[in-house]
Amino acid sequence: MEDLAARIVKKARQLGCQDAVADLVVNRAYQIRFGRNEPVISNRWRESYASVFLVHDKRVVATELKDLTDIDASLERLVKVAKASQRNPEYAGLARGPFRYSRIRPDPKVLALEDGSDYVEAAINGATAQGAEECAGSFWRYEDEHFLATSNGAEGHDHRAGLYLSIRALVSLESSGHGIACASRRSQFDPEKAGRKAGRIATLAKNPKGGKEGRYTVVFDPLIFGALTDQVAGRASAYSVLAGFSPFGKKIGKRVASPAVTMWDDGSEESLARKKFDMEGVPTRRTAVIRKGILKTYLHNTSTAKRFKARTTGNAGLISPDPHAVFVKPGDWSKDEIFSEVKDGLWLTNTWYTRYQSYVRGDLSTIPRDGIFHIRKGEVVETWKDIRLTDNLVRLMKNVVALSDATEQMMWWGEVSIPNFVPYALIKDVNITRSAE
Repeated sequence: MEDLAARIVKKARQLGCQDAVADLVVNRAYQIRFGRNEPVISNRWRESYASVFLVHDKRVVATELKDLTDIDASLERLVKVAKASQRNPEYAGLARGPFRYSRIRPDPKVLALEDGSDYVEAAINGATAQGAEECAGSFWRYEDEHFLATSNGAEGHDHRAGLYLSIRALVSLESSGHGIACASRRSQFDPEKAGRKAGRIATLAKNPKGGKEGRYTVVFDPLIFGALTDQVAGRASAYSVLAGFSPFGKKIGKRVASPAVTMWDDGSEESLARKKFDMEGVPTRRTAVIRKGILKTYLHNTSTAKRFKARTTGNAGLISPDPHAVFVKPGDWSKDEIFSEVKDGLWLTNTWYTRYQSYVRGDLSTIPRDGIFHIRKGEVVETWKDIRLTDNLVRLMKNVVALSDATEQMMWWGEVSIPNFVPYALIKDVNITRSAE
């Protein structure tokens, strides 16, 4: 694979390309889907493909090649596409290698795992022990190898692996809870805890009634707070700012969150998304995005960094710089203290369908799902349904009152697209409206 990546770059240069990147990926995945408290199907995949990026006279093309048997012909077709495309005057080249990379390797116990049924059983048992009637979800063992070569001298091999489980527990169709377990080390993977949480929320969520509009102090569970921080990190991409999809334009050095909020991106830290290098071959590293509420930087590749007179942050995405994994600095409140602070408010556990009315202003709405609880003096007094959170991303982050003293790794396909290490959050004055029944 190393040789094939280098050969793709060499052939692209022979065809007249000024820049080229080849990322050869070998993906091995194992999945168990479960429903009605038992496994339904088990799947295994192994696939190889090449992610290719070519620049011919500032004409940029990028694609994935699934068929690796005739690379030369595929590259010739790509160069023809590039020649027929418009020039991109903002393209500013690739980072110049070579680079040195860390020697971090995946957990061999994760690589050796052949059967995840015990993990599925543990999650289901954890949920039913809390009163859940029915559970469904999926377990995954991920493994990826990346072989990267660029025309600017970067070459690298990365091997990553992780475990993931998502479980939804139900007491009835309107009473559900969601739990997540994810880890890059087998010793840190706790699906039973995820099941217990999903089961507890589902049991508490019995007999929901229509919620009431108003402004509330809200406890954000890590899963829904992770959905917010995921949005913040994505909107901090320099590409999002340039494209008008971000409320953070011209806000470097300005307050965009509460002083309680410090957040960074780090692809080099242990997470499901840990990687040695970005798509230009730049070593990943910790990048402070928000420090004590102040926006410190956008996330950059080489081209966006030149546009903003900055340096790449190791977040290429060759078209768009993207966050790797988000880390929020925990606060000094216990989880119990967070809840006890709420005299009359809400506890939200999950959300989906986040949509923007204005990207530039950050006006958004999202639909809380699973357990939605009205709490008084820290205790659940009733369960709600049919509400919508309608507010502003920057305003929500500025209204963070407190963060709990421990974080959890959150990720799921609905709203948390990358790993977010987040605590419980207490946010004041959150606007709640009624959703259509």
